[in-house]
Amino acid sequence: MTDSFPRPTEDPRLIDPISDNIDDLTDNITEGNIDALPTRGDFPNTRSGANQYSEAKKLHRDYDLDIKNHYRVEAGQNSPYGNVSYRVLTNNGSGFAFCEDGINRENLQTVVSGRSVEALGKSIERNRDAAQDEMIPAKLVKCHNGDYVIDCDNGDIILKADNIKIVAKGTSDTNDGDIQVFANKNVMIDSPDVRIVGSNLRLTARNEFTISAKVSGGIVAGLLSMASSDDFKASILMEKMTSLINALKAQ
Repeated sequence: MTDSFPRPTEDPRLIDPISDNIDDLTDNITEGNIDALPTRGDFPNTRSGANQYSEAKKLHRDYDLDIKNHYRVEAGQNSPYGNVSYRVLTNNGSGFAFCEDGINRENLQTVVSGRSVEALGKSIERNRDAAQDEMIPAKLVKCHNGDYVIDCDNGDIILKADNIKIVAKGTSDTNDGDIQVFANKNVMIDSPDVRIVGSNLRLTARNEFTISAKVSGGIVAGLLSMASSDDFKASILMEKMTSLINALKAQ
């Protein structure tokens, strides 16, 4: 028999090369500076070369730079992520930058050499009468377009809350609305009460499966069919024997 419920293909967004190169998108925030200014020797010693040198200087003179003892503020420099609109860098390798990425669009690049900590919502009042209370965000991240990616190379993702809800709000007409979980080792759910509700339920084991209960158990269905591969072989043999008997009777 073949699997009636084959393993779904992994979401290509989970292996997006952007996620693999996320270090390159942040660690090089300090790249791009104003030191490599054009000089007259970079251009031919001709009248056209002089004009090229004049134009090149115009491209490099529109910048801001404010250097302090422990940090510096920059704007207008070139960077691997576009021209810098605003950038703050510390002496210890941390900083953030807004970089141009097209017309009226900027990207935020942030690097912190240590940890980032946020303490929010201390003055927010919320009545906890039931788990269905209205949402009162202490932190809200809204993505109008694109994916939200959290990638830990050498660590775990830990979520702790009074209640944890995961909602896939996409609709099937756009081929959305899925929740997929992939693990290289085990998937474990431990709760006093576990419920799975769906119009269709498929459980497929490629090797073995076990359903056990220490006290009592039951399987209830309007029409229940259970079979093993041995049953199929026995059914085929019985069908052949029945055909042979009918053939002998006909003679």
